[in-house]
Amino acid sequence: MAEPSISTLESLPNEVLFNLFEYFDAQELYRSFYHLNSHWNCLLQSLSRLSLMFRTSDINSFEKYHQNFPSQIHTLMIYSQDNIEISQFFNLRNLLIWSPTAEQILQINTQSFRSIVYLYISFTILKPSISSLYEKIFSNGFPSLKFCYLCGLESPENNIQWSQSPNLQYLHTSSNPASILNSSPNLSSLILDLIILDDKSLHFNPHFNLRRLKLVISHITWLDDTKHLTTLFTLLPNLERLSYHKTYSITNSLDILLSYDWLGGILMKYLPLLKRFIYHLRVCNLFSIDQTEFNEHRSKFRDNFFKIFPNRSKYSFRIN
Repeated sequence: MAEPSISTLESLPNEVLFNLFEYFDAQELYRSFYHLNSHWNCLLQSLSRLSLMFRTSDINSFEKYHQNFPSQIHTLMIYSQDNIEISQFFNLRNLLIWSPTAEQILQINTQSFRSIVYLYISFTILKPSISSLYEKIFSNGFPSLKFCYLCGLESPENNIQWSQSPNLQYLHTSSNPASILNSSPNLSSLILDLIILDDKSLHFNPHFNLRRLKLVISHITWLDDTKHLTTLFTLLPNLERLSYHKTYSITNSLDILLSYDWLGGILMKYLPLLKRFIYHLRVCNLFSIDQTEFNEHRSKFRDNFFKIFPNRSKYSFRIN
């Protein structure tokens, strides 16, 4: 009987290796396989959709290997405030930076990243550099950009006039949305993470292409948002999916929720195309107050919601 053959990684077809290696970090690939032989060298150098994750602890390895593959990097993730030359990765499609420095932000320039599709920037208060980045994003400085995450950032000034970015379709931001919406006419999905919804947030022209909105209001004081939400929905008349997240502090009166209409009055009037609505009530108990009474009324809140919205396939209510 013939002995079973033993397969090795090198015996796999190149097409399989190409697909496999896209799931590995570029530094790990080069550290593991580069200089083994000419076959592996050619194989690695032919890859065009590599990912690179950079942390502070990677600085020595990065300096050793990065010159081999900058043109091959498709996705770059930076978890470090070390100053690296981001612009060398000129074929990037996806760029993610956590807590960036001013120098890192300023390197995200329109000349180097004309083909970037996904941009994720979070947690910085570097206002001058952030304002510059916002201007590039919302003035079509990155014409291929479709997906953008800008959270934990200090908002630029209100009512800035930017030229439009017609290709931006998906946005997650914690900044004032007025100028952003005016500059993103084809935005179809928006996650808006705000402390409060106020008049300054609503100074934008009617937006007819937005179909999905997740609105998160995190202020722990219960404010009546009916007026502002009415204005918002009037300006976004073609919404089809809405998720509304609001914070309720245990220190507030239960009567607020027991008599609440859960936006029923304004949704039915101003959003005729709405197909899906989720109301997400976030319970805040900063001082560990006894919330037995609140817990006893949970089912009552839910019952009241579904009296207003009886179609459970279309409407959802969540408490956490």
